[in-house]
Amino acid sequence: MKLFLDTNIFVEFIEHRKQYEPVSRIIDAIIEEQHTACISTGSLYTLTYLFERGLKMQDIHKPELTQRIRHLLAEVLNMSTVVPLAHANAETAVYDESFTDIEDSFQYRCALENRCHVLITINDNDYNNADQSGIEILTPSAFVDKYINV
Repeated sequence: MKLFLDTNIFVEFIEHRKQYEPVSRIIDAIIEEQHTACISTGSLYTLTYLFERGLKMQDIHKPELTQRIRHLLAEVLNMSTVVPLAHANAETAVYDESFTDIEDSFQYRCALENRCHVLITINDNDYNNADQSGIEILTPSAFVDKYINV
């Protein structure tokens, strides 16, 4: 199954937040090639920024900072494919009134454009008004319950 991972999935995993356990199980399933994972180009940029900010808060500076960021991004890229969002779909996302968070609208359009089966996000409420006829939108826990614990 082709999964689209929202940026917050990686944040949840790295920071061992509330949904760490189901996110970890999803990542294990991806690594074991039970599923494939996609992320948006925007997620890669956001993760780079978040990794840098987090490492700087730990008082880590260049050149070690750069090496650690590269290592973390390599881990992300090792388990997922970065997929594009066409200009026309980006425009659609900007004007999609079913979203109050435009970043989520970009993620949704990117997942649809790249024919992902499931979009996994911590913030499933942000997608309540989205048309889910072409894609399932699930939290990590819901995905694990439906597709891994079977």
